Amino acid sequence: MMNHVREVSWTRPGLVGKVPLGLDVARLREETASLLERHPMIFENTQQLALQIRPGTEDPWYESCYQEKDIAPEDAYDTLNPELRGTYFETVLDAFPFQVRRARLMALSGRTCYSVHRDETARYHVAIDTTEHALFIFVDKNEVVRIPPDGDGYLVDTREVHTAMNGARNRRLHLVVAAAE
Repeated sequence: MMNHVREVSWTRPGLVGKVPLGLDVARLREETASLLERHPMIFENTQQLALQIRPGTEDPWYESCYQEKDIAPEDAYDTLNPELRGTYFETVLDAFPFQVRRARLMALSGRTCYSVHRDETARYHVAIDTTEHALFIFVDKNEVVRIPPDGDGYLVDTREVHTAMNGARNRRLHLVVAAAE
């Protein structure tokens, strides 16, 4: 039984590690709200919006939101959506200490949970909107983790069997970036 929740606030090897970015979360929230007024985050029963595209895409806001097995390799999604040039999103993606790829906004509605799964690559998460009830659960590791909205990025080893749940009434919203292999 999982009897504790660990809020990540330090760098450590393992399931989650911190990447100091020093982002302005309030500004990121404002920019995100403005973007979502123009482009809804509804896609195939998930709530995602792509921030990066691959050259030649015909569906810039949603193409990289499909499952990994159904899209081009994550490295292909390395170009900022042209509509986002000069915005805080460009500043945010430039703050990472590496070439960002497949950056997306991902939301999880209140009182919902993903299926238990594993991803092909690890992910960096920046919490934009969250609560103490928005959690990652690593099933095989018997560990529960919460990502704080502190303006930093967190490398989450989503290659491990996990789920994400949101037991709150409010939506959880993260900016998610694929980790390099």
